[in-house]
Amino acid sequence: MFEVRADREGVVSLVGEFDLAEADAFLEWVGANVDGQREVVLDCSALTFLDSSGIRAIVTFASQGPGSVVIRRPSPNVRKVLEIAGVDEAIGVKVER
Repeated sequence: MFEVRADREGVVSLVGEFDLAEADAFLEWVGANVDGQREVVLDCSALTFLDSSGIRAIVTFASQGPGSVVIRRPSPNVRKVLEIAGVDEAIGVKVER
């Protein structure tokens, strides 16, 4: 199961398993709910799984807007995947340490 939700401050929380089955739904959700005029924070503390399709969706989203994407509080296994993929080197994406 995968869920995307935003809080009052505009932080977007990713919950569950983010894989190929959820990539298009994520892009649709952020396209409809994020204005792209400011930095977007993706809270990944409740993200339990992330594959290359999820990474591609995040990088695609980051490349579409004028603001950057900050990945906040990734779980240890998600952080490892992000590091292996070099996501913190992608233009428009920052992974908080």
